[in-house]
Amino acid sequence: MKKAHLLTLAVAASLSSSVAMAHVDVDTDCDVELDGHVKYYKGLLTVEMDNGDVMTIDKNHTLTINGETVSLSSEQQQWVKDYYSHIDQAIPMTLEIATEGLHIASVAVSEVFGELLGNNNELVSEFDSMFTDINREMRTHFYDADGNIRIDSDQYSDNGWFDSYWEEQFEERIESLVAQSMGQILVAVGTEMMWGDGDMDEFADRMERFGENIEARVEKQADALEGKADALCEVLVKADVAEEKMQASINGLDGLNMLDVDKKHMKM
Repeated sequence: MKKAHLLTLAVAASLSSSVAMAHVDVDTDCDVELDGHVKYYKGLLTVEMDNGDVMTIDKNHTLTINGETVSLSSEQQQWVKDYYSHIDQAIPMTLEIATEGLHIASVAVSEVFGELLGNNNELVSEFDSMFTDINREMRTHFYDADGNIRIDSDQYSDNGWFDSYWEEQFEERIESLVAQSMGQILVAVGTEMMWGDGDMDEFADRMERFGENIEARVEKQADALEGKADALCEVLVKADVAEEKMQASINGLDGLNMLDVDKKHMKM
């Protein structure tokens, strides 16, 4: 029975990292779909529309279709300006949210395993290296050598505003390291039994309190991140509204439908 108790506790401890991670997910009513091929680099927004035509908008809000500049009325020019400005604002907001979410997860997981195995343990260092590597990969993927944001939707695997590639990469690497850590966790628990008072209940209570503290801190940070996600959604809603106006009023943009934002929960 004691061995079963020991193994159950070890498994629960290893899964505590997943519990901490679950609370990093940002809860928002925003549902955004991205349709078509979209590029953004050095202020130039390029959209391949449903009909195959290519629209570009530059920093000066000049609109072209298949390389030809489109003459616009003052009202149309305002819609183009609004559309570009909100997309230009939404992209760095999205990257900031992704980076902050990764940082929260990094701290949570590292603290969990630091408590179990000791902060100087090799596995804790591996976790830190993993987070550093993912962060570096994200920067390489979305920024050039000079720090300019570079977006290309052809590199995404689904039709979300930003795809789930980084989340999947994170989960796969966490699961791999957790699997590797099981032996060390068993040793850590066994050591507690040998060199502590041998009181597994006290050890379990200590780990539970520690897990609750981690969870509370992560939830607080995730709540702040949720506020940023809601602000991002409001920006994307405004971009979607401008896109609809452009599509309806500007000749040649009938195939423009890059954004599809569920607005039912959002304030306009």
